[in-house]
Amino acid sequence: MAKTTISEAQVDYQLKAVIDLGSTSIRMVVAQVREDGTIQPLEILNQSVSIGSDTFSRGRISRSTISDAVKTLRNFASLLGEYNIDLNRDVRAVATSAVREARNRDEFIDRVYISTGVNIEVIEGTEVNRLTFLAIQPVLESNAALRKNRLLVAEVGGGSTELLGLDDARVSFAHTYRMGAYRLQETMQEQRGSEARQRETLSMEVEATVRQCRDAAGRDTEKVSLLLMGGEARFAARQLLKGWSDEQLGCVKLIDLRALADKILALDVERIARKHRLMLEEAQTLGPALMAYVKLAEAFKLKQIFICGVSLRDGLLAEAATGGSWSEDFVEQILHSAREVGKRFSLDQAHADCVTALSIELYRAMESEHRLSARYEVILTVAAQLHDVGMFIGSSSHHKHSKYIIENSDIFGLGEEDIRLTALVARYHRGAAPRATHPGYDALQREERLIVNKLAAILRAADALDRSHTQAVKNLKIAVDEDQVVIEIGRAGEYTAEKRAMVVKGKLFEQVYGRVIALRAKRRQG
Repeated sequence: MAKTTISEAQVDYQLKAVIDLGSTSIRMVVAQVREDGTIQPLEILNQSVSIGSDTFSRGRISRSTISDAVKTLRNFASLLGEYNIDLNRDVRAVATSAVREARNRDEFIDRVYISTGVNIEVIEGTEVNRLTFLAIQPVLESNAALRKNRLLVAEVGGGSTELLGLDDARVSFAHTYRMGAYRLQETMQEQRGSEARQRETLSMEVEATVRQCRDAAGRDTEKVSLLLMGGEARFAARQLLKGWSDEQLGCVKLIDLRALADKILALDVERIARKHRLMLEEAQTLGPALMAYVKLAEAFKLKQIFICGVSLRDGLLAEAATGGSWSEDFVEQILHSAREVGKRFSLDQAHADCVTALSIELYRAMESEHRLSARYEVILTVAAQLHDVGMFIGSSSHHKHSKYIIENSDIFGLGEEDIRLTALVARYHRGAAPRATHPGYDALQREERLIVNKLAAILRAADALDRSHTQAVKNLKIAVDEDQVVIEIGRAGEYTAEKRAMVVKGKLFEQVYGRVIALRAKRRQG
């Protein structure tokens, strides 16, 4: 294909590329991302590379597979060069469990970068779920039926299963389970005996994880819909729905999906590959993945299942279209997920909401001092929402319990680094000021420590403003002076508890920002 170079000033789009290193293949999409956020794919490439087969059977990526990956990515990089796409600026390459769990993953990543210039980012399940949410947005917007009640979005990958739960199109939970098609295939092969015995072993293995998925969705599952993603799900849609394409939302009957899974599991891998014109790596994972989808649908007593053609790469492109910034809707999804965590631990929601609102007011009033981006306002907001969640364990040292709960909760949209910072900010809403010897804080870089200090100082002050847990402090007027921050409360009254709390909790704020907080009630008229 001939390429024409056009100066950026003459076009209203940018060229972007995303690369996904999966368990069975390496895929790349080159697309035009226009100023209005629309995305037009130009090239879609898919090359079979069995990274998952190595990792999930031997624990490391073999030299031959590394060579295959390098060759594939070198060809991809050559094509990107024809498009004049900058590898460092306009390309995002991600790898999931197949690379993440390999003992030699650093060797693999370094080898690829040295040989091709492609910088691979290894992402966790939380990031996969976030990108999944971005990917399915167009599907939700164009299909009202999926926006009602509870929707479960599931994808069985090579090494793990991702489950995203939405209530009325709002994220309630996001979980990653250590059940993947390659792992299931290995379990079958390890089981000696008849084909029936192998099928029984596979069924038991799947059902163990499906029970966890069922528990995560809660008891009220009468009105649940199931939306499947992934290559195996797309295969099922093409087999069961005449004329189906990736751009459509398909709906298949459970009875038909079960029959298809039984047929596939009755064949050996070579016959599956020949009959359906699949690569051996794809044929190897097909049966276990289809059985997992069947068991998942059966667990929720569904008669039909939805299938869509979107993938992780669609989420990557959607993020590229926004420049990596978080939209208001996406932030709301994060906060909704945080509130769901609070509900599970019987949080005092009125106090949490009050402290959250006060934290946001202080954060915005201090923008010229902390000089942090909107992303850190979200981290502060989640920390404020969950700062007292440790009370569920016990009031003594509950700030440390809050840190533990946040670190071990699945808060949709927040990556590992975000969770770590959020947990530390919540931990320092009371008790000792941050110290270099404190667990978690001691592992931070200097810049991260400063961020925690800035956010924790604001959270402490906000918590002091609702010391009585009565939400009496409202309608603040904040004035930032050279040596103090004056907070005038919008209505007259006595705020003895808040004033006393501020004397203690305001010390970190003074230490970080060099200003004393002065709390004043509005003067009575006349």
